[in-house]
Amino acid sequence: MRHARPGYRCIALVALCAAALPARAQYDDEDGGGTAVVIQDRQFSMAHEFTLATGTFPLDAFKKGVAFTGRYTLHFDEFNAWEIVGGAYSLNVDSGLADVLRGKFDAQAEALPTLLVVADTNYVMKPLYGKFTLFNSLILYQEMLFAGGLTVTYWSDGSFRPGPDVGAAIRFFVWDWLSVRFDLRHAVVMNGVPFLDPNAQIDNVLYLGAGVSFNVGGGA
Repeated sequence: MRHARPGYRCIALVALCAAALPARAQYDDEDGGGTAVVIQDRQFSMAHEFTLATGTFPLDAFKKGVAFTGRYTLHFDEFNAWEIVGGAYSLNVDSGLADVLRGKFDAQAEALPTLLVVADTNYVMKPLYGKFTLFNSLILYQEMLFAGGLTVTYWSDGSFRPGPDVGAAIRFFVWDWLSVRFDLRHAVVMNGVPFLDPNAQIDNVLYLGAGVSFNVGGGA
């Protein structure tokens, strides 16, 4: 029996490796995911949302507002909603700064109107939704909300001051009918038209709040 020469053995080995490369490349691509994308449906769907919350209006240095808030939001689909009405009452608590200025510096703080009521309506976008595990034992579902719309405020001097507002919130689902949410809102309100009314005042209204939302008509 005649044995194959070493040169033929090398050629055969190279040819075998070349034939295996396409199959291996295809396997690697499939193993790495390729173009396949798997997206799960949302675990919870919202319909009619009723929110009760408490928070603070922190920008006034002399009066800190303790907010009591309620909202109703109509959810059209997984990404779009309309916060038809939202309202907050501010219970203003003296920060003590005026007494400090008067006692240490003999300075009298100017009496400024304080915020009493906030009402708003907003378009809500919900682009981010996901889940994570807590201590590898509990799965938490959450979504991010972004809002923008119009605000009307009422102040202690009897004035109404409207303006635009923007905000963001994060929601953590407890059950299909109950979730916990944390809100950040900012509005710019005015009691006149800037540049046309020399007495026009512009105020910033910042709201930080936390509360619970009840979902009616949605489900898991």
